[in-house]
Amino acid sequence: MRREHQRSARIALTATAIGMVLTGAAGCTSSSSNALAGTCLTNSSAPLALAVGVRSDVPKTQFPEAVSALLKTTATDGQQISLIRIDGQPKVFTSPVFSTSDKNSTAVNTDVNAYLNQDIQPILQSTIHAQVPQADILTALNLAAAATAPDGNIVVIDSGLQTVAPLEYQETGLLMAPATDIVNSLRQKNLIPNLNGRHVLLSGFGYTAAPEPELNQAERDNVISQWEAIVKAGGGCVTADPAPNTAQELAGLPPVTKVPLPPPVVIRACGTTILSDSGSVGFVDGKSTFRNPPEADTTLRQLADALKDSSEHITLIGSTSSEGGDAINNPLSQNRADAVKSALVSMGIPASRITATGEGSHWSGRVPDIGPGGELLPAQAEQDREVIVQLPSCSPTS
Repeated sequence: MRREHQRSARIALTATAIGMVLTGAAGCTSSSSNALAGTCLTNSSAPLALAVGVRSDVPKTQFPEAVSALLKTTATDGQQISLIRIDGQPKVFTSPVFSTSDKNSTAVNTDVNAYLNQDIQPILQSTIHAQVPQADILTALNLAAAATAPDGNIVVIDSGLQTVAPLEYQETGLLMAPATDIVNSLRQKNLIPNLNGRHVLLSGFGYTAAPEPELNQAERDNVISQWEAIVKAGGGCVTADPAPNTAQELAGLPPVTKVPLPPPVVIRACGTTILSDSGSVGFVDGKSTFRNPPEADTTLRQLADALKDSSEHITLIGSTSSEGGDAINNPLSQNRADAVKSALVSMGIPASRITATGEGSHWSGRVPDIGPGGELLPAQAEQDREVIVQLPSCSPTS
């Protein structure tokens, strides 16, 4: 065997020892292929890369059931297990590949458990904890891709909120940027990880711990869709673990820049109200359909109630990002302004009081969303997607 374990040590190890590897995890003792059901992870003999974000602003790690199964089967098959620390400078940790001279299945199982407890568990318990400020999930994913041949398994356990270039989620707009914008931006910079043939499980994505603000479901879903799109663009298959993680973070880890949430709509009865695409009145990418009709309805009813107190004329201006050209953006911005107008009319605002117009990518209040190389900047592009509600300026107060 790889290491001569004493029989007395074997007696102390039980079939549940694999669960000890995942300290603090619930329900992670299964090693059967049933643990992989519902994922695109493979049960074939393949290397495993486990990337874990044990850092500030991330809940204490909860390992999916699949991790226990994969650790055991990967070791038993004599495949490489790589553990990756996700912080500002991700790092890979590997142990010698498991091997044994035992033939009896019970003895082999005991040897595997000993290997996992002595070689893998210490890394998961402390070594993999963040050492450097910030979070770089993209680099960790690249390291995982390099550590696994095609057909390998990759599990990434993290919030998904990267805070270093090229994905700085602290940039206003990036949190709710369409996945296509993220992928196109990375592709233009040749930064899509090569995940050809890899099987990827994302776990914990979109879940944060105080003092990081809690994401709502739409924000959480968008973070997941962004990372799913990155994996697919790299040639991998991907599954997002739906299990929530609302645990507290571990104390004493290096700091991570906070990711601000989209601000709530500030309703104004005079002057300008901005209906940002990142907020409650957002639209399906490339369409004039509200992304979350109930949330949009709630906000627009508040706006309608404020507008009913006056008879002033209302101008709705649709604005878009720069990609697509006028042939696409002008009608899209008009249709989005019209969608807001239709909602307000249905809530009791006379249509005669409202003018809806689409200015595409030409509204004067936009921010520059094209980079020096002609590429679309996802965060800025998302800021430019909005419907502006304009009324006469507020009267000066005495």
